[in-house]
Amino acid sequence: MKTLPRLLIMLLLLCHALPVTAGKRHWLDGASITLGESDDSDGTDVVRIGVQKRWRHTWFEGGAWYLGGYWDTELAYMEAGRGNTDDVLGISITPVLRFQRDASLSSGITPFAEAGLGFHLLSGTEIGSNNLSTSFQFGSLAGVGLAFGERGQYELAYRYTHISNGDIKKPNDGLDLHLVKLAYNFN
Repeated sequence: MKTLPRLLIMLLLLCHALPVTAGKRHWLDGASITLGESDDSDGTDVVRIGVQKRWRHTWFEGGAWYLGGYWDTELAYMEAGRGNTDDVLGISITPVLRFQRDASLSSGITPFAEAGLGFHLLSGTEIGSNNLSTSFQFGSLAGVGLAFGERGQYELAYRYTHISNGDIKKPNDGLDLHLVKLAYNFN
């Protein structure tokens, strides 16, 4: 993937610039980089950089686990592999529900599971042999991961993501992506 070094530099600059505070609260809670590949015959490579903002509310807090969530906004670059020259840029916003163990009850490693359904806007409608028909797409995700570090500031997660236009227009080939996400939480 030819643009990976540029995206990594963008992520480093983003992580340096984002912990801007309004009073004592960060206006963004984290930054992430996600790498992966589609499971189609083209082997589309994916790189995403993102920012996260946690929701103020949590639910079912009385035991060892609770439900919370965050907004996940990402910029993506997708490049078709296996001899294709197609590439697509995208932006997405996804509300993500997260079921996780209370970090104060964990021994430095906190497991979580998450799911979300959001919106994607793409720069093109074809990537490799996949015809998405519209630039507007829906994206669903399911994932599992671990938070670790002194304050749980690091996260490593696997995500399965499906991108599709929901049959707004045909053909609707969609994309199924297997992704690994590394995130850093500022708080």
